[in-house]
Amino acid sequence: MKAAYINEFGGPEVVMFGDMPVPEPKDDEILVRNTIIGVGKPDYLVRSGNDPYLEDALPGLIIGNESGGVVEAVGPDVKEIKPGDKVAVLNATGCGSHAEYSCAKENYAIKLPNGVEPEMVPGILNLQVAYALLFDAGKGTDGESIYISGAAGGIGTTIIQMAKASGIKVVASASTDEKCEALAKLGADCVFNYKSKDAKEEVLKATNGKGADIIYDQTAGKKLIERFDYLADFGQIILYNWLDGSPEFDQLDTIIKRAPHAQAVRAFSFHVFDDKPARRLSNADKCFDMIRDGRVKPLICRDFPLEKAREAHELLDSGKAIGKIIMHP
Repeated sequence: MKAAYINEFGGPEVVMFGDMPVPEPKDDEILVRNTIIGVGKPDYLVRSGNDPYLEDALPGLIIGNESGGVVEAVGPDVKEIKPGDKVAVLNATGCGSHAEYSCAKENYAIKLPNGVEPEMVPGILNLQVAYALLFDAGKGTDGESIYISGAAGGIGTTIIQMAKASGIKVVASASTDEKCEALAKLGADCVFNYKSKDAKEEVLKATNGKGADIIYDQTAGKKLIERFDYLADFGQIILYNWLDGSPEFDQLDTIIKRAPHAQAVRAFSFHVFDDKPARRLSNADKCFDMIRDGRVKPLICRDFPLEKAREAHELLDSGKAIGKIIMHP
């Protein structure tokens, strides 16, 4: 089979394309013939060697976190999924999906219901993460407003649509005016370019001085502490990525000092559902409904052939993507 793989960690230049053996499913795994492949931040983390959940080893590491397609074979311990089923796969190992075929544990796959095709899968997977961020991780706040920085990617554009469909005020920012225009078209109530405008000023203005009830942060790093200044009372900062590394401050000490505001920080990973398949499937059903009735529509940035995986990763790293990057084998 053809696949995109790496022999060393690094930038897009380490992404190779060539022939690899078709994997064989283990006892609790399914083999999927991929018809569509998603490209996102988890792939950056694996490719760069910064994914804490990475299990497979170099060289010859097939990258890729998400895909959709048709089941070709199943292991003897697989219970619900059958050959011929159409599935969405969010592979918790963080690798394997940038290929014509890939294996995944049954509980990392979701059988697609009637009316949902694999072509819709990258949007569905973003929707699952967005749903969990908004309705699972986001509990405990007033829930009236959110702020999401760097919102032009697959997750951000999905959160905006889902929040607006749920009556939540959305403040969003991006790195270019072009991206900001796209976010406004999706329905965000307040949009600004975080490179030219001050986030604290814009968020407080948009929320009448209250601050956002939830701030979604995918960078963390030394600037995380600044988020507290425009977080509402009882608000949460939810980390769903940490592209800039760990915060350079005593997080617990900072939270304790802000006790009069009852603020909190929560780190989120979709791995929380690894041992909660029933809850994950329940969320997925709600996401399927949103796709079918048009409340949420995936925003596709660009479609690459699999042999152009390196170019797809170059776009991913460039910061120029608006929406979801996809590939086809």
